[in-house]
Amino acid sequence: MRSLQRRRSAVFVAALAAMLLGAVPASATPSYRDVFIKDNAADVAGAEPSAGAVWSSPDIWVCPPWDAGCAVDHNPIVGQLNWVHVKLNRKAGAETDVNGTLRLYYTAMGGAANWGGDADPFDDWTKITDAYGVTVPPGGTELVLPWNGVPGPGHYCLLARWDSAADTMTTAEGPNTLTNTRNNNNIGWHNVNTVELPQLQPQPEPFMVGNPWREGDFKTNLVLAADGKPFVGPGRIVVDLGPELAARWKQAGQRGVGVRPAGDTTVEIVDGKFARIDGLVLKSRERIPTKIVFTAGAAAAGGQFVVRVNQTDGQGVDVGGVEYRLTVK
Repeated sequence: MRSLQRRRSAVFVAALAAMLLGAVPASATPSYRDVFIKDNAADVAGAEPSAGAVWSSPDIWVCPPWDAGCAVDHNPIVGQLNWVHVKLNRKAGAETDVNGTLRLYYTAMGGAANWGGDADPFDDWTKITDAYGVTVPPGGTELVLPWNGVPGPGHYCLLARWDSAADTMTTAEGPNTLTNTRNNNNIGWHNVNTVELPQLQPQPEPFMVGNPWREGDFKTNLVLAADGKPFVGPGRIVVDLGPELAARWKQAGQRGVGVRPAGDTTVEIVDGKFARIDGLVLKSRERIPTKIVFTAGAAAAGGQFVVRVNQTDGQGVDVGGVEYRLTVK
């Protein structure tokens, strides 16, 4: 176990050092035919590896059955045909069309997710559809793909993969979805949940806490941070770890920053700017459901807030998360 943890730490440290030193691996594709999906709003040129959170791509969003051309993200509607928009961008100096296939997947809303490909029974991702014969001109294009068979109400993480013989992956994919996304601009990951909150009514939102690796236990931290004005104060956030994860946190000493135990399975966030629940241990291939419970007070009425919830490893390296965009009625 210690040997495995040391190997993982060495990989993360090497990747971080490469970014800090500017040792960016050369893209597998010349820029004139490189197609990319933005990892975040700042990722305007499809850098590999990209910087910042890679799980809030603005180039992927869901539209409801009655508005296939919507410009903002919606929760999918169960039992109806939904629509997923994906933007495929080109770099400056792009030449000629690039052909390929766009592959679209979903998984439960949460942090770390395991990637194995379509034929892997341990893969956390489920195929939505493939769009074959896609042509991306030098100016880029936007696809609208159908989504049937939404498994249940709620929001989902979406993964888009551009598969092209003319524009291959720069780095071979492994089990860690975040590493794959950061190192390959052919992949876009969208974990954004738009939530309308009534006043004074607790509203739970799902968050899966997962092990991004396939071998051994994984120690992770759960981080909650405000992007802009904090929700905590005019509102309240409680994390319900569930009985299994709460018991493991208690066994580990209930360590954290800006948090306090609030019940048998719940943890209250007391610092709205930054809080962290430390030392959650997950077994191999394990994903455990938790709930982030938002309660808007009267002082939050009419306000808009962004809360980012993500997992990190023991060294503080991001492994995946969700951006909750809250609007209080």
